[in-house]
Amino acid sequence: MDVVEELIARDKIHQLADRYALAVDGKDIDALAALFVEDVENGRYGPGREGVKTFYDNALRGLHCSMHLVANHVIDFDDDSHAHGVVYCRAHHHVLDPEHWYDKALAYWDVYERVGGDWLFRRRHLKSWYRQEFGHPLHGTERVEAQPGTEGATRGSRMPEAFPTFDPFWSRPPRPIPTGSG
Repeated sequence: MDVVEELIARDKIHQLADRYALAVDGKDIDALAALFVEDVENGRYGPGREGVKTFYDNALRGLHCSMHLVANHVIDFDDDSHAHGVVYCRAHHHVLDPEHWYDKALAYWDVYERVGGDWLFRRRHLKSWYRQEFGHPLHGTERVEAQPGTEGATRGSRMPEAFPTFDPFWSRPPRPIPTGSG
């Protein structure tokens, strides 16, 4: 790659990590699956993007909602179509049983692959520094309501319900994990 092609590739890979965070927070398993190569390995969840959907459909049910902030994204190119990198993430998770928020300091150790003109995840390996609850379980869980008189001042005017995929995710049971896989 020349310098301009490398800058474009870096930007696409940065966008890949950002889109991943947004899809996780929006509970958009279709968008998550589209960020991975078609033949990605998913262990017991099944092969390919369908396995990605099954994994996230089950894993994300442990979190009512979340907010992921990505930073410190370092990318090294192996060749014109393969790269690896590390991206830091500060994740805020809300669970319902018992209801509380906690934050996590994470790092994703990624392998990227160019397919056509797109950069996709070949693999993501998550590592964690810590998990910390936000104070008392009853503090910090108040919901922010829309300002009176603003458009959409009802449900959906606050996060995470503003994601169009959030409520539909919770309205159905999780996808079954295939038996005999992985």
